[in-house]
Amino acid sequence: MGVLPDLHRQGIGQALLRYAEGLLVADGVEFLQVKTLGPSKPDAGYEDTRSFYLRCGFRPVEEFPDVWGPDNPALQMIKNVPGPL
Repeated sequence: MGVLPDLHRQGIGQALLRYAEGLLVADGVEFLQVKTLGPSKPDAGYEDTRSFYLRCGFRPVEEFPDVWGPDNPALQMIKNVPGPL
């Protein structure tokens, strides 16, 4: 899932994520993970993607060099999906 570059910085990605998190909470899910291109492969677009995920509460866990092949290291990021208290 992603948002077209021309539509970045309009709150669409955050709205999609909040909606997905609401569904996950309803199903009792505690954690959400994403994978994106890792920082060992410099790319300005994916640097923006990682920054977005960090702002949304995700934290990097591990970079996997072979999940998508040696030219596309996968960075696993995870966040807690806060449920009702």
